[in-house]
Amino acid sequence: MSERSTEAERAGGGFVLHRFNGDEVYRLKSAVMWVCAGAESGAPVTLWFEAEADSGGALRCEDTADLGMAPNAEVGVELPGVDADALVGREFVVPGVPDDEDSCMSLLYYCEHQALRDNRISVVSRDGDRFRLRWTAVTGDVNHYDGSRAPTRVEIEGDFLFRGPSA
Repeated sequence: MSERSTEAERAGGGFVLHRFNGDEVYRLKSAVMWVCAGAESGAPVTLWFEAEADSGGALRCEDTADLGMAPNAEVGVELPGVDADALVGREFVVPGVPDDEDSCMSLLYYCEHQALRDNRISVVSRDGDRFRLRWTAVTGDVNHYDGSRAPTRVEIEGDFLFRGPSA
């Protein structure tokens, strides 16, 4: 069994898009959080959160049912350092960028990529190298990129594998 399939089996939880015309519900295919060290000594590190939905067995809205897509999300949080033992109970808030800007630190991918805004990531619990997270955010609609539909609320909950220096 590959590390990726093991990771997917343990991810549990779900990935939900609350769209203008209903909810799209997916299982998590993978969920990881990892530390990227700063380029210079003493530079902040980035704690990355990445979640990928499983396209199999998804409940989709009528306008996206034939696309067969599954969302994935990523957000990076710059911190002075990361101590895995101090993560439980923390909440990370990443506002994202204004509507007219793009970001490489907070994105949702579906058919296209678009900025995730108002990210709130709560670290609920820990079991070894797995952390239970609840992540909410807002983005534009995943099938109407012109702003003509209400924003989509994103909810992700599951066990994220931690890969970092203090795991």
